[in-house]
This record gives sequence, structure tokens and C-alpha cells, in this order.
Amino acid sequence: MRHIQFGIQTSPHHVSYGELAQLWQRADALGYDSGWLFDHFMPISGDSAGPCFEGYTMLTALMMQTRRMHGGLLVTSALYRNPGVLAKMAATLDIVSGGRLEVGLGAGWFEGEAKAFGLPFPPTGARLAMLDETVQVLRSLWTNETTDFVGQHFTLIGARCNPRPLQKPTPTLWVGGQGEKVTLRIVAQRADGWDMDMAPLPDYARKLDILNDHGARFGRDIASIKKMIHFSAIIAETEADVAARAEALALRWKTSVDGLRGRVLIGTPEQAAEVLRPYAALGAEHFVLSLQAPYDTRMVELFINEVAPRLRT
Repeated sequence: MRHIQFGIQTSPHHVSYGELAQLWQRADALGYDSGWLFDHFMPISGDSAGPCFEGYTMLTALMMQTRRMHGGLLVTSALYRNPGVLAKMAATLDIVSGGRLEVGLGAGWFEGEAKAFGLPFPPTGARLAMLDETVQVLRSLWTNETTDFVGQHFTLIGARCNPRPLQKPTPTLWVGGQGEKVTLRIVAQRADGWDMDMAPLPDYARKLDILNDHGARFGRDIASIKKMIHFSAIIAETEADVAARAEALALRWKTSVDGLRGRVLIGTPEQAAEVLRPYAALGAEHFVLSLQAPYDTRMVELFINEVAPRLRT
């Protein structure tokens, strides 16, 4: 089994910079491997008129407030930035952070946000094609002296990325999503890693089978592809506390506690580790705890101090 890693995702909406920086510094000190934000210009839950920081600007600030853990966005929308510009942004951030950038990429989904900010929002097929081209452009700019690329959506002529990222050959390129026909094909053909939100174990196993089928088409062993799962969680010391919190979340999400299981990590530290262990056995190696403000710092501590050691043994 590969070395298991652990991260946090902190959505940068309905929160202050001070709260974000404090949590990232605490996670860094606790030994988390990674920290993640999202790539949105307005809140995606709660009050849509509330505060929301831009992802890459905030990520740069937080990387300067930490020393060891890697950081990225889950995930960067291929719709929002020309891939040549994104390559330059990412290379700069990788250098100033000492080689700690992770690049998560996705096709984008929030049509209302795109319309609000005057951004194009093409049909699904076009967005996926833009994602595919973005991965190609980034890797080319980071590994070649010059890049000529003529795609359906992006064209670069004699483009250079100087200086290049500190990490060689490139920062890890993650593709997020679980679309079986195209997204998993892009993962198998071009990505270093694959991220998806938690799904029931049988569904996850089926996605891996499909990823393996795509990999076979390109002569790629999917064991070479890093695999990340991110999830919301309820982790507490006692079963009674877990049960009370799960009932409250189920009521808030208008579902049952059973409806939460398989998509939300629920349990004491020992129970949480038992839930994650089969995913690790299938090849998942990076588990990311998604958090909303106000942050449950005790759960952050329990996840890395009591869940992580059980999975690393």
C-alpha cells in the first residue's frame, strides 16, 4: 500500500482571512500533507451575497503563512483562465512556495456564477474539451522551451513559461470529477492524479474499473495515477456525540443519517478509519477533509491525530 496522505479543504466563503490563515497554520503544524480551497467568485452555499475570496490570490497568501504542507484548488475551472495565463500563475506560485503547489483542474459547473461575471459557459462537451486542452497546454509550457498549440478552444504560438515551476517535471496535475466517458478518459490519458468526492464503496470500485478500462486504451497502468477522495465529516470522541451531530446534519440536508453514509465520513476516530480503510485498499491514497466555517478544530485534530495513524499502519 502506498503512503497515505491527509489534507483539509476550506471553502473560502463566509469566512475571514484571519480564520483561514489560523486554520491553515494549525493544520500545517499538526502534520497535514495538503490544504485546498475552491475556485469560485461567489458563495456556492448559504447566502449567495456573502463574502467569497478569489482562490489563487488567497492560496498564495495561505502558502506564505505555512511552511510544509502542499496547497491547491479543488478544482481550478478550465473556463475561468486562459491555460497559458494559468501556467504562468501556477509556476510563480510553485516557486514562491518552495515547490508546494498542487494543480487541481475541472470542467466547471456553476452556470449562474459564469453568467454573473460575464464568463462563457458552453455546453458540457465543450467544457470537457477545454479541460482536456488545458491539461495539455500546462504540461507543455512547464516542460518545453516554447509551446505551439492549436486546439479547438485555445491557441498558443511560441509561448514560453520562464521561469518554470520548481517541481520537476511539473507540479502534480489532478483532474477532478467522475464522468465515466470523458472525465475519466482525460484522467487516464493525461493526469497525474484523480480527485472525486466520496461515493459509496461499490460505486467507487466501479469508477476504478472504468478508469482501468480507459487506461488500457492508452497503455497506462492506473496504479501510476494518484487517487484522492474528499468528503465532509462528522468525527467525534463518543458515539453519542457522533449520533447527535449526524441527526442535525441530516435534518439540515433534508435526508436521513443512512442517506449521509457513504458520502459523509461519520463515526468515532476508530469507526472513521474503518470506513476509509477499504477505499485505501482499492488504491485511494489521499484523503481530504472538507470543512465549512465556523471550523470544527477538534475534528481537524482528531482526523490527523487519531484517524490518520490507524490508516498508516
